[in-house]
Amino acid sequence: MELILFTFACLGALALVGLAGYTRYRLTPEANARAVVLAEWPWLVKGVLVPFALWILMNVGLSFHLQPFMPSVQLAQNAGTGWFFAFLGVVGVGLLIIATYWAGVTIGWNVIRVSRGLTGETQANFRALCGTCFVVTALPALGLLWIGGWYTLGLVLLLIGLPIAGYGPSILHTVKRRPMYSRAIARMKFGKYRDAELEIIQQLEQAENDFDGWLMLGELYANQFRDIAEAEQIILEICDQPNVTPSQISVALHKLADWQIAVASDPEAAARSLQVISHRLPGTHLARMADLRRTQLPHNLKELRERREARSIPLPTLDDWPDEFGALGKDLITSDQAAALAQQLTQQLTRSPDDISAREKLAHLFAAPLAQADLAIEQLELLLGVAGQPDAKRAEWLSLMAGWQLRHRHDPTAARATLQRLIDEHPHTKQAFTAQCRLNLLNAEAG
Repeated sequence: MELILFTFACLGALALVGLAGYTRYRLTPEANARAVVLAEWPWLVKGVLVPFALWILMNVGLSFHLQPFMPSVQLAQNAGTGWFFAFLGVVGVGLLIIATYWAGVTIGWNVIRVSRGLTGETQANFRALCGTCFVVTALPALGLLWIGGWYTLGLVLLLIGLPIAGYGPSILHTVKRRPMYSRAIARMKFGKYRDAELEIIQQLEQAENDFDGWLMLGELYANQFRDIAEAEQIILEICDQPNVTPSQISVALHKLADWQIAVASDPEAAARSLQVISHRLPGTHLARMADLRRTQLPHNLKELRERREARSIPLPTLDDWPDEFGALGKDLITSDQAAALAQQLTQQLTRSPDDISAREKLAHLFAAPLAQADLAIEQLELLLGVAGQPDAKRAEWLSLMAGWQLRHRHDPTAARATLQRLIDEHPHTKQAFTAQCRLNLLNAEAG
């Protein structure tokens, strides 16, 4: 009988230790839960193994002056009969009581420990859970303590702490749903901008620090409602949020500068927005990029208008572009003259990278008189990267690029990709119609 009791006590103690470790694991964030549980082994040694070892020594009967603590073991030894099984029974009961005390204290301390770092709604919900569990288990716990005495104090602690540890993770580890802006985007595509505004605001009410949502709202105010003042206020509030990163600050203020130039035609305001990046992030790469862009901005409204109305070289479509020398003409310029002119244009673009007319001329020089098609196509890629250019102009550049890829680089694969890009990005232009015809012809030749 004593052997069965000892076996039961050992299994119960192991179960209680495992239960305490499991609750510790569940109450800890998943990222470091395993390491936290493994770090508790010193407490297991001090709280279970050391008391159990002392309990064994107290009941083994070390000498005549150190008799076993429990009378049943002492009587068995004094009678001269087999006392080992009586010893096992006493040791098993002691182990089980020690394990219940240790598990109850451990679970209670884990609950107290995780509650200390909670704030806001999570703290309120966890406190409500603790109060509810205490009220529900108080009466059964008092009854158990009344019947079993102090031996059952560990079980009483378990009775109160286990429900809290069981339901606590659902409160502590709640994953906040990321805001979804697909409805807002769909409404914007249909031109329902006020409905899109309401959708974005509803999502931001659930995640008030979401950078992407605030940036989308600012873009809606700037580009659709033409309310630059409200858009600027949103961007400045984004930059003041505690969780915003330096790169997000840079992106937001660059966006604001874009709106101030494209919508409000106010290069001075755009320069001030870029200056904020330098002030907030001094000495960083982001500040240097902002300073570089600021030096390239128009200084006033007059200069901005001149850049927008700059005279550009008309670019023909694929079918009517001259075979070799483009708008400059085969007999109008020599290679030396072309090289000298290219040098002048390069210097001009160093001073003013957004000079559309100069970059177009340089592309033509590279393509025909200088026979450097790769450099010519590179200049067109730079032109396509300039913000605010009309679709018709971008379609002409893509059309010209495809022509050079075919004529000078003899690369039909790249030409087909460029023609498809033209069709996808600018489907309603006359160049797209011509590109579709040429693409069909190239596909037929390839097939």
